[in-house]
Amino acid sequence: MFRRGTQPLRYYVYVSDNKLDMLYEQIDPALRKRISAEVKVDLKVASVTLQQAEQATAARMTKLRMVERYIDTHCKVGGVSAPGREFFRGRMEMRWGWLERDAATDRPSPVVLFCGLTDDDFVVLGGSRGHVLGQHPEDSSVALLGYSLFPGLVEMLGPYVSQLQPKIDDDVRNGSPQWRQERGDRYIWQALKAAEQATLNGHLQHLDFLAVPLGEARAVGVDGTPMHAVIGTPVYVAHAR
Repeated sequence: MFRRGTQPLRYYVYVSDNKLDMLYEQIDPALRKRISAEVKVDLKVASVTLQQAEQATAARMTKLRMVERYIDTHCKVGGVSAPGREFFRGRMEMRWGWLERDAATDRPSPVVLFCGLTDDDFVVLGGSRGHVLGQHPEDSSVALLGYSLFPGLVEMLGPYVSQLQPKIDDDVRNGSPQWRQERGDRYIWQALKAAEQATLNGHLQHLDFLAVPLGEARAVGVDGTPMHAVIGTPVYVAHAR
């Protein structure tokens, strides 16, 4: 058992330095000081910009603890079935990996995808490959495309959507889950299905995540069972304890 007041250890797969820097800078300085005392971290370490930190790992973990505490106490945090509009958490079996090639540049893809499916929910999280721990950062010309944003993710998945279109049409004709087309839901669904196809042979692991929701869609299966899907971008992904 953990002693009271200790932070459980996590084995991280993905941590977004860009999101941490952006979110941290929005926290009032007086509140940062209070949070640093609550989570027992050095405020000077957390205040370093991650891309410029000599001790990047220490700065990253310190900043993550502070940002996560702020999110948990001051923001609305939803779950997989009801992610809301700010942040959502989840714990599920997920396949993950990256697209093999960028169709536009014919270079290794800068996108990493995490896909999870339960009886009721389908989750796809997408971000920049450079935030997978142990990976080399993308070169600046690729990173500028912004693959933690919905337009960038959909743009990258576009070729997969095109390849899947005949199968999508067959599924609809044969009574497979049909996604409602209200509020652009079909557009979101196509991106989700492309992500599922792209990571079909990816690593399957039990993962925890904290993410920003980007879009939702709903479907009805052949037996009339409602299904829900969400696409988002992670603040972090870690092995589930």
